[in-house]
This record gives sequence, structure tokens and C-alpha cells, in this order.
Amino acid sequence: MTVEITLNPRGWKRDLFQGLNGASRNWKRGLGTSIIGLFTFFLTVFSANPGYSIQMLLSGIEYWQIAFITRFTGMHMNTGLTGIALTLVFSALVGVTMTNTLVQLRMNKISFASLGAIPGLLAGGCASCGVGVLSLLGLGGVLASMPFQGNLLRLGGVVLLMALIIRTGNPDMCEL
Repeated sequence: MTVEITLNPRGWKRDLFQGLNGASRNWKRGLGTSIIGLFTFFLTVFSANPGYSIQMLLSGIEYWQIAFITRFTGMHMNTGLTGIALTLVFSALVGVTMTNTLVQLRMNKISFASLGAIPGLLAGGCASCGVGVLSLLGLGGVLASMPFQGNLLRLGGVVLLMALIIRTGNPDMCEL
């Protein structure tokens, strides 16, 4: 079974813009996209060291800021500003993709291409090791030795999410 992704070379920018616009069409979608994106960012930051993060988060709300600053500083030290920027872009694109997928589900016009975003969340953009939420499963240490401190994997996740947004486009538009 082969899956073929064809992108219109002249219209990919338009399709990307329409997909991004679909996730922020009104204030409810914009708020939902922002919440999903922020949740993804915090999840990737905290998933770099899940044991420490869980311990600090369960200790009380007064330790949440310390836990975030510690993990964010670790991300900066391990991956630099490039890793932070890629993680932010990845998180925002996950928000857009999930919002568009939920809109398609609500309109009963889901395509199987849209569901590819769900497993993509597992592999996309961990803050320190480059493996996203898979580090919660103990695979972060294995992949921490990747070249470019995992930034290449983050970039791959960003490119794949952009391709998914381009392919699915705006969930409100009718496809012929």
C-alpha cells in the first residue's frame, strides 16, 4: 500500500494559509488552537524529565513555576534557541492541526489524512531529546544522542505537520 502526497507547487502557500486561517476563523477556534498549542508546549517541556516534572507538579502549585523554569532552562542549554523556536512552532502547528481535525469531525467530513496528526504528536518535538512525548515512555535516553541535539527531528516534525495542514487545508471549505 503506497500513500502518495501531491502538493500543488504553485498553491502550497495558499493552502497553508487557508489551513492556518481555518484554525483561527473565529475567537472560539483561535482560543482552542492557542490552548492546545500551549498545552503541547508545556507537555514537551515537562516530558524532557518526566520523573522530576511529576514530582514538582504534584508537590503543589507553588512549585510549578520552578519546575517550568528548570525544564525550560535545560531545554535552552541542550538545544539552544533553535530548539526553543522549533518547539514553539511545532506546538503551534499541533494546535492548528488538532483544531482543524476537531472541526472536520464536528462537520462529519473527516479524511483519514487528518487523523495522521494524532500519532504525530507522539514523535514530534521534545524539549531536550527530540522525541516528543515518546520520552514519557522511556525512549528519550536512546535518542538523546541524535545529531544537532534532536533539532533535525523537530524540524522533521514541523515539516510533516505543515504538509498535513497543506494537504487538508481549511476545514470549512468544500472539496470538489
